[in-house]
Amino acid sequence: MSRTKRVLLTNLELEVMHVVWDAKDGALTVREVVDRLNDGRKKPLAYNTVQTMLTILKDKGVVGSSLGAGRAHRFFAKATREQVTTSMVGDLVDRLFQGDVQPLLLQLVGNDRLTREELEELKRKIETQLVDDDAPEAN
Repeated sequence: MSRTKRVLLTNLELEVMHVVWDAKDGALTVREVVDRLNDGRKKPLAYNTVQTMLTILKDKGVVGSSLGAGRAHRFFAKATREQVTTSMVGDLVDRLFQGDVQPLLLQLVGNDRLTREELEELKRKIETQLVDDDAPEAN
């Protein structure tokens, strides 16, 4: 995934990506993705649906594939969770807040969804960023 290209994923594409990102062995067959997605799911997804999703994700550049045992392709993440999150949050900020991040942050902090520990972590990150911004640049 290139740095300038925005990647926007649907809910189902994100579900598939979470399975791929969480893969301990690094690459999964379509069958393995189907089995993991359907574990505990009320309405199981069809093999062909998941195969189509993986093809779309490959076209979007967020997964790659290699030939595995037999004819089965193995799919692996080409984009990290952080890259996709950054891209999708950037799109949200652009569309909803005309590129201004502050209203999003104020909305998140002000809606009581963050725990005290999460707010403390956010405070530490802000303080670290302020210190880094105040540091003189090395020549």
